[in-house]
Amino acid sequence: MECDEVTETDRAAVECNPANLRELRRIISEAKTKVPRQLEQSPNLQHGWLLSHLLQADEFLWRRWQHWYETASAGKVIAPIPRIEWERHDAGFKMLDRSLSAIAEHGDWRGWNSWTAFDYFMDWLLYGFGHQGQPQPPKDIHQGASDRLYQVFNLETLLAYPHDYFGDILAENRHGRHAGFYPTPVHVCEMMAQMTIGEEDARTKSVCDPCVGTGRMLLAASNYSYRLYGCDINPTVIKATLINGFVYAPWLVRPFPFLDRALCDSAQSQNVSDGIAAQTHLRGTEHDVAEQWKFEPIKKRRKSGEPGDEQGILFES
Repeated sequence: MECDEVTETDRAAVECNPANLRELRRIISEAKTKVPRQLEQSPNLQHGWLLSHLLQADEFLWRRWQHWYETASAGKVIAPIPRIEWERHDAGFKMLDRSLSAIAEHGDWRGWNSWTAFDYFMDWLLYGFGHQGQPQPPKDIHQGASDRLYQVFNLETLLAYPHDYFGDILAENRHGRHAGFYPTPVHVCEMMAQMTIGEEDARTKSVCDPCVGTGRMLLAASNYSYRLYGCDINPTVIKATLINGFVYAPWLVRPFPFLDRALCDSAQSQNVSDGIAAQTHLRGTEHDVAEQWKFEPIKKRRKSGEPGDEQGILFES
């Protein structure tokens, strides 16, 4: 595959605008915490309503969706990947915690139904981003949950402080711990990506995480490669991976056909999934044909011979 040469000037040109980043972080730090109220009329949230907000905010900061559009339009690799510096911050964690707590009208979201609340939040975001596997808004598990999320969730906070917050939230939640969810620390993922890829131009090299979890290994690799493959057995964490892809790594959720035609073709999904499994420790699992359409392009596996949804059984790198 033809690639344009990456120069040091090119690399400098695709770094985030530091003035914009500082200004957005200042605004976030000075903003008052919003308390959701009962709305007289619910907003008419159409499929993909949140995507336009994402594109505008990303254009202000990392410009990855613009980069995706230009590369997809060219049909070839034409420019260096805009680099994201990963940084967990309390602002991102607290915003998501408030959002999850807003799902229920009263009290904290942590409890026996915490996994249900988290899964609902994932579906709400995927519907907002226009994911093809979530064509309908999720049914409110608490009356007015969508209205309250609409008021509290702040996409710009995630972009201002890029990090896999969903992995941290699940790891710290008792349901996640009970299920054996222990995500690899982000700095370790970054180190592994640097050690594996080094200084070479890896934009057309494939990177695969066969136990993708919430996708942080692929997020680290997204600074180097367009060709990101992943699969898992748990539907909720795959949803988190997809959301991380929408926010931070467009080519994770919208692969380039000129690079990964098989990954873009749902008819070839099982071949891709089984090809990943055959080369890894996923023996004893099989492609989840019935559920796969919800998770493209990430591959959904399940235990061999066990129909249905193995929610709560996780494999994490």
